[in-house]
Amino acid sequence: MTDAPTPGKVKPASVTRRRRRERQLVVFGVVIIVLTALTIASLAIYRGSADGPFSVAIHTPAGVIKTESNLVCPPPDTKPVAADQVVVRVNNATETSGLAGTTATALDSRGFRVVGSQNWSRTYDGTVRILFGENGVAEAYTLALQFTAAELTLDQREDVTLDLILGEAYATSPGLRSESAPELDPELNLSASETCLPVDGVEARLAPGDLPANPLATISPEPSPEPSEG
Repeated sequence: MTDAPTPGKVKPASVTRRRRRERQLVVFGVVIIVLTALTIASLAIYRGSADGPFSVAIHTPAGVIKTESNLVCPPPDTKPVAADQVVVRVNNATETSGLAGTTATALDSRGFRVVGSQNWSRTYDGTVRILFGENGVAEAYTLALQFTAAELTLDQREDVTLDLILGEAYATSPGLRSESAPELDPELNLSASETCLPVDGVEARLAPGDLPANPLATISPEPSPEPSEG
């Protein structure tokens, strides 16, 4: 005699499937909770509102950051250098005769220490370019203020002398600012007009073979003659 099935009794296969689904729901729920918690914690660390699990700061080592800029930054919180402390030689890189001489005269009248004017051996299509060494950064930025557009180029000279190169754009439309221009306010700090780098982060070019004389160079005093025995 066969026993009649008990009402409400679940078959074993159905129980297995139901328990599998329950375990899957539990696992998925735990994973979602953990991922949500990690996301919230990561955002808090990123925003600085929470400390990360590492004691060492995560940063990009110096020299690893890649940039197309080759402009040296001016010294921070530095005002323009006095004009009589800026030594500059004016170079004409155009076919316009007398351009270096007239510009040299204009700069001299503004107090700059002009040490000569000459023709440049190469052409230059821009407005003006200023060549300077790592010791003449503030001087280069001070001179650049005199012009509406100036390209600053670091080279390997060791003193504070500057070479000002006048280009074709300057010959066509001279960009020498008026002496009353607001940009020439001596109380304004020197600043870069675009992305710049520390001087040790820019590769210096070769300096011209005939650098301008530096009248500000310290001259070592001649040793006093030793007293003669008498």
